[in-house]
Amino acid sequence: MYEKKTHEFCSEFYTVEKTIQVVVTIDGESQTIRIDALKEGATGRYSTKAYRQEHLAVQSAYSQSKSSFDRVMQDYHVWVNYDLPWTNGDNADAILNQALGFLKERCSE
Repeated sequence: MYEKKTHEFCSEFYTVEKTIQVVVTIDGESQTIRIDALKEGATGRYSTKAYRQEHLAVQSAYSQSKSSFDRVMQDYHVWVNYDLPWTNGDNADAILNQALGFLKERCSE
């Protein structure tokens, strides 16, 4: 456990206690969502942070020579913030269930 007095340069501490990853259908598209249960160091209370997986195709802007590209386009998977309503609770499982309830409201049948 981190102690604030030892790491005074940090204004807040959060520990990722548990992470779940789900695949859901939102607006007709399959989405991979990751939800972290965070324990706040000072209070011991839990909250969640959610992310959505995005697929990107990237090609270096500086890889072109004589009107052709030296490097091929590469695919990447990145996690971007996914906005779910605020959660707060006494344990990781309770707030993950709370966050899943909010996520369910956005899912298609």
